[in-house]
Amino acid sequence: MASRVKLSELCSEISYGYTASADSEVVGPKFLRITDIQGGVVNWDEVPYCKVDEKNLAKNLLKKGDIVVARTGNSTGENYIFEADDDAVFASYLIRFRVNPELANPYFVWLQMRTHAWWNFVSGAKGGSAQAGANAKILGLFEVELPERNIQDKIVSIVFDYFNKIELNRQTNQTLEQMAQALFKSWFVDFDPVIDNALAAGNDIPEALQHKAEQRAIYKEKAQQLAVSPETKSKPLPDDIRALFPSEFEQTDDPSIGVAGWIPKGWSSIYLSDLLDVKYGKDHKKLDEGEYPVYGSGGLMRRVDKFLYEGESVLIPRKGTLSNIMYVNETFWSVDTMFFTIPKLPNVAKFTFYLLKRLNFDNMNVGSAVPSMTTKVLNALPVVCPSESVLAKFDEIMDLYFSKIQANQASTNQLEQLRDSLLPKLISGEITLSNKDVA
Repeated sequence: MASRVKLSELCSEISYGYTASADSEVVGPKFLRITDIQGGVVNWDEVPYCKVDEKNLAKNLLKKGDIVVARTGNSTGENYIFEADDDAVFASYLIRFRVNPELANPYFVWLQMRTHAWWNFVSGAKGGSAQAGANAKILGLFEVELPERNIQDKIVSIVFDYFNKIELNRQTNQTLEQMAQALFKSWFVDFDPVIDNALAAGNDIPEALQHKAEQRAIYKEKAQQLAVSPETKSKPLPDDIRALFPSEFEQTDDPSIGVAGWIPKGWSSIYLSDLLDVKYGKDHKKLDEGEYPVYGSGGLMRRVDKFLYEGESVLIPRKGTLSNIMYVNETFWSVDTMFFTIPKLPNVAKFTFYLLKRLNFDNMNVGSAVPSMTTKVLNALPVVCPSESVLAKFDEIMDLYFSKIQANQASTNQLEQLRDSLLPKLISGEITLSNKDVA
């Protein structure tokens, strides 16, 4: 029979994190913050670094099995169990609960901090205020169900199988997204296929592109020497796709366009307003549930019974985190802190999505105290627009990537539902494990 024990009573250490400035450069260990934890998961590729002396490093270095919990704001209670191989310290708005492995399986304890019981406890601890927090003493009062240790270990084994499958889907989707961004950069920023065609035809390469041309020539030679397999990123473009690209460059009047003013011959120098009609989203005060997703700057907010637009659209935040550009292809509603866009030409939505993702919107703040964007700035963004045939081929390839990403996400959603319904039943004993199960 399971006993109930306070979280604090299971811990050999409970401590607050380190205060420092985050740095994108490798100046020390990884620096785990509240914002890096999303749904109990951390993408360590995106976690910054921090400077720390030896004393504070020893004090705040995370060990496998450490549980960190957000203690302030809307994220109060969000948590993560450290499993990474990186050296990492945790920030001051996180609390570390180091479970004594002789008293309980730390992973079993953490699983209970992903259940409704935990979130209901946190909600009560915050006293109903969205911005309130909770300290270590309060959070340590959470009562953990503790069956026999072999039962704990078996439940961890069962449930973490779901976590591992979900993580594999996440990593696969991350790779697909990286591949999509790399393809956009190769075609529309570095102009690799045009350079390849120009080199093959013996055409002159503008001086501004000479360095890129030399890099391409070296790259192709190495790829041939290594006999690169079709599965690698080094696979050359098929002839039918290369044939869609020109083999020459032409100069524009604007040196900020393309590469020092040079763009592929036959492509056009236009503005974003020529590709998209930028529209303001609208506030949606009705709380009625429905089938249509509502998008804000943080992503999906809820579902309602009305829609604002149907079809492909690039969503651009008006305020807040301006770099959170989204692509949707469905019937949806966009709130008034977001722009939604209507394509003016075929096959431009995915192209402009990756175009805008490459821009540093957070540095384009139009002067408000809160980061904000305007239609005037968006409409005036210069764009090097490729031919219709290249746009169509890019859109076709992106469709394949997006389909795989969506299928993986659907699988993840199903796995999360199964995991979240199974976990409390295993913990409570509603689903029992026989001696054979735990042997």
